[in-house]
Amino acid sequence: MLVFLLLILATAARDLCPTRCRCNNEELQAFCANAALEVVPIQLNPEIRSIDLSDNKISTVHLTLNFYHNLIFLDLARNKIQTLGSSNFESQHNLKYLNLSSNDIEALSKDSFKGLRALVDLDLSFNKIDEIAKNAFRELHSLQILRLTGNQIISLEDDLLEPAKLLQELYLNSNQLLNVPKLAIRHCVKLKVVSFSQNLLISIDEDYLLALPELQTLELSSNVLNNLHPAALSGLSSLENLDLSDNNFTAVPTVSLTKLSKLKCLRLSGNFFTTVPPVAFRGLFQLKYLKLDRLELLTKIDSRALVDNINLEEIWLDDNIALETLPTRLFHGNPKITHISVRNCKLTTLEVSHYPLDQLKWLKLGGNPLTCNCSILWLWRLVQIQKKRHLSNHSATNDLMIDADDIICDGPEPLTGSLLADTTESQVGCSIGRLAAVCAVGSTLILLTIVVVFLYCGPLKKRARKKNPQQSSHHHRSRSQNVDEEIHHYEDPMASKYVISPPLIGEYKTLPHWEPYTKENSDFCAHQYNDPSHNARPHIVYV
Repeated sequence: MLVFLLLILATAARDLCPTRCRCNNEELQAFCANAALEVVPIQLNPEIRSIDLSDNKISTVHLTLNFYHNLIFLDLARNKIQTLGSSNFESQHNLKYLNLSSNDIEALSKDSFKGLRALVDLDLSFNKIDEIAKNAFRELHSLQILRLTGNQIISLEDDLLEPAKLLQELYLNSNQLLNVPKLAIRHCVKLKVVSFSQNLLISIDEDYLLALPELQTLELSSNVLNNLHPAALSGLSSLENLDLSDNNFTAVPTVSLTKLSKLKCLRLSGNFFTTVPPVAFRGLFQLKYLKLDRLELLTKIDSRALVDNINLEEIWLDDNIALETLPTRLFHGNPKITHISVRNCKLTTLEVSHYPLDQLKWLKLGGNPLTCNCSILWLWRLVQIQKKRHLSNHSATNDLMIDADDIICDGPEPLTGSLLADTTESQVGCSIGRLAAVCAVGSTLILLTIVVVFLYCGPLKKRARKKNPQQSSHHHRSRSQNVDEEIHHYEDPMASKYVISPPLIGEYKTLPHWEPYTKENSDFCAHQYNDPSHNARPHIVYV
């Protein structure tokens, strides 16, 4: 009789479901989100495997979870839990996913997670945690994902995560870390994703070098980093994604980046570079995505900055408000580039040679103060082609797309404020008359310059002669004398080529008449021996 009564009670429990909850006994799931619950309900099916208790008013988990030994998924996010107590999860040997985010938890004790040997994913984000006991994670041998985002953590105990040797993702962003917690994570050699963004890291020096051979993503954005040790990233041989945006770098950390031969995505937005030097990303042959936007002090990009990045596909140069020009052929060393964005800079003109149009899929140029004249006629034509495609609904996936709705003329005066797409070819073109006028003005200026030079230099020479007439006369006489001496002592360089017959004493022979040295017979080497009738320069033979 007693056994029969217990079976009836168990059957009744399986059919119970708290008010405002939805229960699925076939899937063994209970959905109690936003149900105004103040405690964890204890009348659910004891075989339940998944419970969603998010967005309630639960303040404690003390002695409320011991009824559910088969739980795999438990969501307690956005409640009012202040402490996890001790051993309150001891019965959840099968639990794999535990979400405790957005509560008021302040500390984690050594037994907070006792019994959670199968736990894979633990979310403690957006609490008030500022203290974690050294043994808090001692039983989390299966843990692969740990989220501690948005807490008040200043440092982590050495070897804190030693038990979690299978950990693959660690999120410590939005805390108050002063240094990279190298000693806390040194045993987690399986880590693939690590985020230290939005902390107070100043530098990564030799004492805090990471050695994580399988790490693929490292986020260091929104810190106060101004220096990376040259070998700071050398232990990250598999790194593919690196975020260094919104720090205090004043130069591209080229030497440190060179170690990352597998890097594919690099973000350097919001730093304080003034220039991007030649081969700034040396050795990054696998780089595909590069963000160099929001660099408020950037004024120059060297034309050779990207020469090593032969696999570059997308680049962002947006919101560089001091950047007035781009070097010619900046992207022509990147044969795979398909997306270029240079929005909201200070470019007034755009040269067609800047962009490899034959391979691009996206070209974004909106927000620049462009002067709409013939220098951007090529862009006007591309915009018109795109406009016609849209009207005819014949766009193809490989067509070049331009942000035409954001390209606005900043001059000349009649076109200020107009969309480039709405202008006509005659408005942006340079007429032949205008070009002729420019050429005429240029020619006139050149002639005037020549005339001024002659008029100015002539009187100067005359004035110099008047000041030193004796010196001028002496110079003239010396020059004449030197010429006479050269004539009397002239030796024909070809004289040795002739065989002279025995001398005739007391007689001389005159040579035929010498024709002057003219342009027509000036090619001495070409005619000396080929034309016997040609009269060479005379020389005197004494006999």
